[in-house]
Amino acid sequence: MSQPEQKQGSLKQIRTWLSKHLEGYNLVLMVSFLIAISISALYGREAFVSFVVSWSAGILGIMAGFALDRRREENKDDRVKKDFLALMRNELTEIRGKIPPQNKTPVMLYPEVWDSFVSSGLMRLLSVEQVTKLSSVYRFIKRTQYEAEWVRRVVEEHSGVPDIQRERQDSLLERYKFLQDGYVRHGKQLSEEIEKILGEKWWSS
Repeated sequence: MSQPEQKQGSLKQIRTWLSKHLEGYNLVLMVSFLIAISISALYGREAFVSFVVSWSAGILGIMAGFALDRRREENKDDRVKKDFLALMRNELTEIRGKIPPQNKTPVMLYPEVWDSFVSSGLMRLLSVEQVTKLSSVYRFIKRTQYEAEWVRRVVEEHSGVPDIQRERQDSLLERYKFLQDGYVRHGKQLSEEIEKILGEKWWSS
């Protein structure tokens, strides 16, 4: 193989390696500059000009590829964010319909969409404000669910006590009233918090 062919083959290998391994525009430009200086020093002006011309197309191709990849990732993240926000909004609307004052009967609340969102590691897609407000309201939901569970347990226990254990029945009835009042009061507060967060402008952004 002649010397010019060897040079051309070496340059092609360098371009291929850089296209595969470089991770940013600045690194591409820095490496290109260093290679250009080396070629100019070793092979002279003509080789330098030839390298710059052929290498320019490679640089543009790499940078265009980076730009397209980043754009695709940004679009993908934006779609995922919008989809999850839509699901969370529906979930919060549904939960609000199950709690006081809309419904005073304790029911289990399962914030599956929020739990999936958190476990998937997609919190990074939300703003600090969104994370703060959504985390707060979902913590409130889980506390209210916990209270609902205790009310249901007391009801079930009361229903299993025979009539001859009147004192035990009365004790459970008092406990039920205490827990139910707390559930209703906190359920109303939660309903207000959900209504407030559903009014945020960033749901459709």
